[in-house]
Amino acid sequence: MKTNIEIADSLDEYLQHWTKCIGDVHWFDNPSPFDYNREEMAEEIAKEFNQPECIHLVAKSERSNEVLGTLKVKIQADVGTLGRWEPAIPVKHRKSRVGEALIEEAFIILRKNHSSRARCILKFPFNQPVKARWLLSLYQKCGFVKGRPSNILLLADLSKATIKPSALRDVRIVDGGDFSLEDFADFTLKAYMSMPQDKEVHQGDPYVSNRENVLEVLEAIKAGNMGFFPPECCQIAKLKTDIAGFIIGFIRKETKYQPTFGVIGELGVFPEFRRKGIAMFLIANIFECFRKHGCSYSLVGTPKLNRSAIKLYCKIGYAPAFEQIDFEKTLS
Repeated sequence: MKTNIEIADSLDEYLQHWTKCIGDVHWFDNPSPFDYNREEMAEEIAKEFNQPECIHLVAKSERSNEVLGTLKVKIQADVGTLGRWEPAIPVKHRKSRVGEALIEEAFIILRKNHSSRARCILKFPFNQPVKARWLLSLYQKCGFVKGRPSNILLLADLSKATIKPSALRDVRIVDGGDFSLEDFADFTLKAYMSMPQDKEVHQGDPYVSNRENVLEVLEAIKAGNMGFFPPECCQIAKLKTDIAGFIIGFIRKETKYQPTFGVIGELGVFPEFRRKGIAMFLIANIFECFRKHGCSYSLVGTPKLNRSAIKLYCKIGYAPAFEQIDFEKTLS
């Protein structure tokens, strides 16, 4: 099928096309608080439509002028990010090369804007990759590779999570505010990269294995760029006088589409202090912090390969909710 691709110049027309093209995805008619929501995403499109860094592409049949697909690309610095669950292509057109054509056009635009990388994130319900199979295949055909290990996102209903802080012999919580971000970067590398088995799980994730990237994340959390960051959501566990582990969380405030929820950004226990209940102790304490600030739920992510962490989180009251894959492509 011969395809023409153009940049949309009318918000109303683009929203009509996008709504028609993305309507086959699982979340379109069945929104849930922690999955994507069509009304929220439409509002985002409307907000960004006239921003120069956002490009909205429409693919049409050369013969009939029928709309076959849409794709939003947002350019920030030297990275172009594809819209979530996009290209949006109706099922009846997915066997054509419309998806490839839209992505290839996006690559051309990004190169003209001197972007060096393209990226996209695919989040889909846990253990249901069939819902994302077409996009997974499309991204791989277009040269995207995983930018970090696949993550499992786990969700806990804090009204049902019964774990409470309790005394742990010789272990106490101290204020993380007494330590610098550089200290926490060192803590992260020690917790995630000290042992061969830890490296096997985490070495592909630059945000826990590369000191510069670790500091970047910590700075974003502290600045409130990830969500509200109350000081008590940064905690250190000490066993007698030794630092044994740490936890850092932040809070996403209630919106029209989501309740208030707490996110565990980093949790680490040093190898020599594991199997002493310290991780559970830290999580129980941060749950209390989340509840204090009105959180109904908590979300945490961990690599799919990190079976011990997933087992721990499930024991505490989390349940796997989504799998998330971050894709990247270097643009030559």
